Amino acid sequence: MAGIRRSAAVLAVLVAGSALVTPQAGDSRLATYARVASLYHDTALGFACRETITYRGPTTGRIGFAYIFVHENGRLHDYRTWSSGTLAADRGKEVDPATYHVPRFLASAYLFPFVFREDRQPLHAFYNLGEDEALGRRALKVGFQPKGAIKVGENDWVGTAWFDLETSQFLKVQAWSPADWDKRATREQEIAAAPSKGHSWESDPYEIETVEVEYGVVKNGMRFPSKVTIVQTRSKVHGGERDDPLSEYEILRVTQEYSDYEFFSVRSSEEIRRIVSGDAAPKTRK
Repeated sequence: MAGIRRSAAVLAVLVAGSALVTPQAGDSRLATYARVASLYHDTALGFACRETITYRGPTTGRIGFAYIFVHENGRLHDYRTWSSGTLAADRGKEVDPATYHVPRFLASAYLFPFVFREDRQPLHAFYNLGEDEALGRRALKVGFQPKGAIKVGENDWVGTAWFDLETSQFLKVQAWSPADWDKRATREQEIAAAPSKGHSWESDPYEIETVEVEYGVVKNGMRFPSKVTIVQTRSKVHGGERDDPLSEYEILRVTQEYSDYEFFSVRSSEEIRRIVSGDAAPKTRK
């Protein structure tokens, strides 16, 4: 999602609001996750797939693209173009979903694994949030948030990643902007205080966006994005003794589904296992 701006002032509130979780300081698992993240960078140019974006809110629609990565100015760049079936003159041209009235979309489902790259880890604080399950697999939940100055495109998200306990592969990520994370924290405080307020009291409205990415496509033991879900909600907290003090409804839902993967070059399952375990270092493929 383009045009995001973050401020250091937001970060101070964020850190104060998350002091109850236990830091995962010096955990060797972070080195393992860095190796997994390096594999994503290493293999991004080795596949193409179909992306189907469906949205429901003020407007409703569905649109499909061919989705690949390219090198641009020394960086990886996600690239959308029309799939087969369009006019020959239009095939291969880069297209922007926003131009075709897609109201909201995640530019790259690879964004969150890159949070755990070795060079990005110093820009984040990480937290062990315990074991859970995701995509039918036992998982470890790891929280992440910006540390220090917020840099757009490098450490401007807050969230939780679910890692497969057996393979250390990404299973799922749920994330918010720091501003939306702060809104969630403030709303939770108001929910806790709601019973002590008058029955006619209600909070200001909260508009919060949640992004979730599932990594459900498996190739040689490595997981690739299968679905992105973006949900925007509007909610209020109501005072007095109630079964549920929160009233909430969706104002926008966007799904980005990835299918028809075609792999041009992918490491063997043995190579992936050795790299993740630290027995071999990945060499960037060109």
